[in-house]
Amino acid sequence: MSDGALDDLFILDLSHGLAAAYCTKWFADLGANVVMVEPADKGASIRDIGPFKNDEPNQETGASHLYLNGGKKSISLSFKNEEGKSLLKQLIAKADILVEDEAPGRLGNLGLGFEDLSAINNRLIYLSITPFGQTGPYRDYPATELTLAAFSGTLAVRAISGENPICMGGYQGMYIGGRIAFLSAMGALLQRDITEAGQHVDVSLQEAIAGNDMAAPTTYSYNGIAQVPPPSANARGRGGAGRYPCKDGFVDVLPGIGGLKKLAAMLGDPELAQHELFKNHALRAEKAEEFDAEFMEPFFSTRTRAEIVEAAQAKGMPFSYVLTPDELPSEPHLVERGFFVDIEHPVAGKVTVPGSPARLTETPPKTGIAPQAGESNEAVLSEVLGIDDLSSLENQGAL
Repeated sequence: MSDGALDDLFILDLSHGLAAAYCTKWFADLGANVVMVEPADKGASIRDIGPFKNDEPNQETGASHLYLNGGKKSISLSFKNEEGKSLLKQLIAKADILVEDEAPGRLGNLGLGFEDLSAINNRLIYLSITPFGQTGPYRDYPATELTLAAFSGTLAVRAISGENPICMGGYQGMYIGGRIAFLSAMGALLQRDITEAGQHVDVSLQEAIAGNDMAAPTTYSYNGIAQVPPPSANARGRGGAGRYPCKDGFVDVLPGIGGLKKLAAMLGDPELAQHELFKNHALRAEKAEEFDAEFMEPFFSTRTRAEIVEAAQAKGMPFSYVLTPDELPSEPHLVERGFFVDIEHPVAGKVTVPGSPARLTETPPKTGIAPQAGESNEAVLSEVLGIDDLSSLENQGAL
């Protein structure tokens, strides 16, 4: 069993944002030597994203940093200093992949664009992750999770009919973009095995999100219907689908194909399947409140989440109960699979973080500890470039 599936890769991570950090986390978990190259004066911006331990801002204890940068190394470098830029280029000459998420053209203005660096290392995979890609009229637009949800079309299809659109919680779009970036870089590496040449990989977060679960544009292209969600989508339960309160929380209800017969059986009376409100979808939608009051609420209000979900799953209906973040680490299925990992960080102390969702029998992913800013200066520069004395570089402002 080797150390990791990708332990022969050397990756330089010049990024600041969540999408790129999640991308390089996949590489680090799979054994690649991922080195964060952080500004010497302030560290990568991801370190400033809270929440922080004890609610005290500290670049070493931000939850996003502790999770996304686990297993990476960190060096501090000044890009604007000529000595620092020279060091970076020497590292790039040895690298397999460079990851960056600066505004299009910014690194090029510093002499660190793809054309500049491929002249130094023609095998380099140059991975750019930006809100709207390197080209197009929006390329220079700044964006947030909400901006990208709106521009990708996903906000509209998650609206409740007649109400304002709803954005997914957290940073789902950033994580989607990070996965697409990882897969794209892996594809470029496979191509490099054939051609011996690197390439520029341009990832647009807008396009990554739009392509994630969007059959809506395809549907519109062939039948002219703009997809909108039903009234129950992403919302309170209504007419036998959606989110219903129960004795100890909420259950997400979706009977599925042929599910109304199964739902009737679960409610305790298979004959209900012949009731007009079970048989007629349009009528059930029209009289949803009556349906819920008569059939759903009496059953759900007297049972726990687990009881309802187990009964539904036993009949082949994909119900789920709504877990809260504090419940996830003790959720029995995740506990048995060992998904969450406890790590001991030198500043943050004991921290529980999600592990890898992938299981590799011969090269299992490993969840590491997030580095302190610049802690790997000596180790990386010595190992990669053979530089053992950093004092002159520090005096010159390169580090």
